[in-house]
Amino acid sequence: MVGNALIGVVGVRYRQSQVPGTSADWLRWGAGWLAARHASSDSEDSGALRERLMVGLDLMALALGEATLDSACQAVVTEAAQRLGADRVALGFVQGSRGVRVSALSHTADVSRRQDLTLAIEAAMTEAADQGRPIAWVDDPDEPSAPDLVRREHQRLTREFGNWRVLTIPFSVSVEDEDEREHGVFMFEWSSERDATEQEEALAATLPSIVGHALIMKRRQDRGWLDMLADSVKREAKRMVGPRHTKRKLLGLALLSVLAFCVFATGDFRVSADARLEGRVRRMISAPFDGFVASAQARAGQVVKQGELLATLDDRELQLEASRWSSQESQYTRQANDAEAQRNLAQIQIAKAQSDQAYAQRQLSESLMDKARVIAPFAGLIVSGDLSQQLGGAVKKGQQLFEIAPLDAWRIVLEVPESDIGHVRVGQRGKLVLTAMPDKVLDFEVTLVTAVAHAEQGKNFFRVEAKPRSNLPDLRPGMLGLGKVTVGEARLVWIWTRHFTDWMRLQAWSWLGV
Repeated sequence: MVGNALIGVVGVRYRQSQVPGTSADWLRWGAGWLAARHASSDSEDSGALRERLMVGLDLMALALGEATLDSACQAVVTEAAQRLGADRVALGFVQGSRGVRVSALSHTADVSRRQDLTLAIEAAMTEAADQGRPIAWVDDPDEPSAPDLVRREHQRLTREFGNWRVLTIPFSVSVEDEDEREHGVFMFEWSSERDATEQEEALAATLPSIVGHALIMKRRQDRGWLDMLADSVKREAKRMVGPRHTKRKLLGLALLSVLAFCVFATGDFRVSADARLEGRVRRMISAPFDGFVASAQARAGQVVKQGELLATLDDRELQLEASRWSSQESQYTRQANDAEAQRNLAQIQIAKAQSDQAYAQRQLSESLMDKARVIAPFAGLIVSGDLSQQLGGAVKKGQQLFEIAPLDAWRIVLEVPESDIGHVRVGQRGKLVLTAMPDKVLDFEVTLVTAVAHAEQGKNFFRVEAKPRSNLPDLRPGMLGLGKVTVGEARLVWIWTRHFTDWMRLQAWSWLGV
């Protein structure tokens, strides 16, 4: 279309497997070039034609060369006004329900929405955009008009602001996909002193389809992230409620179903914590007297039976001491017998007291000699202790020699984070998986929740003890694993987001105090 004249029709047929994509935009650009070619072919030679076509190319390069949308729009309308001899050129974009808003006026750096001229131009642009067709208006009663177009705002614009001829050209560009388009409007005005020629008016009609795509793309690139997000939401909403896009709708329905399931479905709420296996009883075996290590039969890591010899201490000094006290006991007994024969009562009592003392000392020495053999008090695992490297070395009375834990009495220690300790109670049950046996699960029951926390790696943990409800072979003290305490039943969405929700509440309290 050039003015109100139909130049021709171009039809494109696609195969069923082909998608038009942006080819429609290329056709519109080509239509602009063809219109310019048609308008110039009858009245201009080939040199003049090339000059006219270069105007569109120059304006396109000018739009692409600017860094921002505002500078590109201002440069294009100002250059177009100079090239076409127009008194004023305006450019606006459609902004949803608000209609067309002016983005640039030729020879004007600041476009104020409060000016009457700007409001009148926007009203005329909206009038053309609503009808989706170019509108040409000349303030001349003898000029023929198109009866099927509403041009009331164009008439008011020319009469109130003095220009003679107005040409408003709406244009549109497909974005993202073929179903979504963005719209804009070019307006060209000529005064009565310098009216437009037929060639200038025809060229003005072709420029929006050529330059509009570059300006629309630059406008989309200059959007803020909030606008991009809003556009994405609107676009996806149209696709979900509009025709076609079956796969997208099925995917959205699936996501909505998953979300609804997570919001309303419930599941087991379990508190996870690092766990450690310990013996319920840990017996310490200490040195009974000061002495030296004579032999070592066992060391840490070995499983021993009850009464099995672990080590022996050197008891030679004890033997000598026991012999000495035995000799003195015999001597005091003879003295008591002699005193009894002499009927010396005082001497009898003294001798018997000394004999009893010697007897007690001998018994003590013999008792310590028995303890020189270090034996296992019960069957279990030696947790610590290795005297094989200390043969002949001295040990002090009370010094720890061995530590033994039974193999049939275990205790599970859970390191529960501070954020979860409020959910753990005595009597709750759970499951433990050890690192050494990931294919086996050990059931347990919580027996103790301590009120004392300890810090580790910048976090607070509480010690929670539990007893196994079953036994597994090959368990050893010190094994590590992961325990999960079953607290109860809760909504899945709360289980998955509770840590983030608690963190947000804490931050809100620290920031706002509420």
